[in-house]
Order: sequence, then structure tokens, then C-alpha cells
Amino acid sequence: MKIRVITPVITKEVLAESEREFGISARPDTELSHVIIERGPASIESEYDEALALPDTLRQVAKAQADGMDAVIINCASDPGLDAARELVSIPVIGVAQAAFSLATMLAQKFSVVAILERDIPDLDRMFRVYGVLDRVASVRVMNMPVLELFQDREKSVRAMTDAALLALTEDRAEAITFDCTGLSGIVEDIKSNLAAAGFNVPVIDPVAASVKLAESLVELHLCHSKLTYPNPPQKKIIHP
Repeated sequence: MKIRVITPVITKEVLAESEREFGISARPDTELSHVIIERGPASIESEYDEALALPDTLRQVAKAQADGMDAVIINCASDPGLDAARELVSIPVIGVAQAAFSLATMLAQKFSVVAILERDIPDLDRMFRVYGVLDRVASVRVMNMPVLELFQDREKSVRAMTDAALLALTEDRAEAITFDCTGLSGIVEDIKSNLAAAGFNVPVIDPVAASVKLAESLVELHLCHSKLTYPNPPQKKIIHP
């Protein structure tokens, strides 16, 4: 099967990381291709950034279907443009946050999300409500590290995420952990080891791995989003940005 991973930023350096992390989770017979957008933000850390990324992201989604892809993954844990993308095409479109949250609800009664920045909390709260998981969320704990810094200081990222996860487990009674940035995928095993050493044998759910496996499963099961839920957009004159 062929899956297109769309990273909705203009930062070319993320492509190598994306290819590595998604490739680890994919089946040997899954062909992954990776693209970034041509116009938009260097990273997504706000609703404004998301809005800037949407036009080119949707163009890439449409191109993925035209290129014969079997599924699309939007590689950002804000799931930017997910509903619009599903209206636009008739192949599965996966949001990494929705995939991680859904898996968390199957593995634990309560889960916590480790967020990158304090300003992520309103966006996460919106997603919890839209995805119907608000009553399963124990807390959001914050690392307070800019997204681009995650790639520059691995040790600091591991320490910050471990500390946030331990607070969620000890103070908020979380039973599983996930996070709101795909840039953290490379340190998941470190976090699992650190939590286990502290006496917590809990799922640490990687949104990248969750999205890849969900995409593969939907393609294999010949399932896609409902066109009653996500009908094709009406044809009309549009002046594209």
C-alpha cells in the first residue's frame, strides 16, 4: 500500500526525521512518501500558524489522491485541516492526535497529554471535545519548549517530557501518556524506560506509530471516512491564495 505523509510546515529539515520515525512503524510492504508544504509557517505553534498552513496542506492532500495514494497522514498533532481534507478526498485521512487519543481510550480509563507549550492547551481542549474524549482526559502537562528546540536538544527534551509525564501519573492519576508533537517520537522509548524505572508500567502512545498503524488497518479493511459525515465540497468559483 502507498501512504503519503504530509508535514504542514516549510522546514525542510523535518523531512529526514519524518522519514525515519514513520518508517520505523510501517510494515515492510508499506510504501511511505513524505512531503512538506511550499507556503506556510516554519512550525505550527498557534491557531494562526495552522491557518497559514491550510491552503498548501489541502493542495497536498488532493495531490496525494491524484498520485494514487491509498491513505494520507497529516503529520502535526494539531490535526490541521483534518475535516476539510476528508471532504476533499475519498481515501483515508488520518490525524495523528485523533489516532493517539482513540488508542489511549482503549488502553486506559484516563490518559494525559504532554504538551509542548502552555498555549497548546486551548487547542487540545477543543480537540478533546470534538473527538469526544474529554471525560477520559486526566490532564494536560506542559514541557514549555519551542517546537524547533525539540530537535536541537534531545537530552533536555527527554528530561522535560519525563518530568511532565511523572506529574501526570502521580498527581493527576493518569493511566496512559501521549503527547502533542510528532517531533517527540524519537524519544518515546527513553520515556517508557524512565517511567518504568520510576515504577510506572503504563502505555506511552506515540502519535506517529498510532497514525501509521491506523492508516494501514483502514486500507487493509477497505474502510474510509463516511461521505455522509464529510460530503464533497460544492463546486464554485474560488480564488486560491
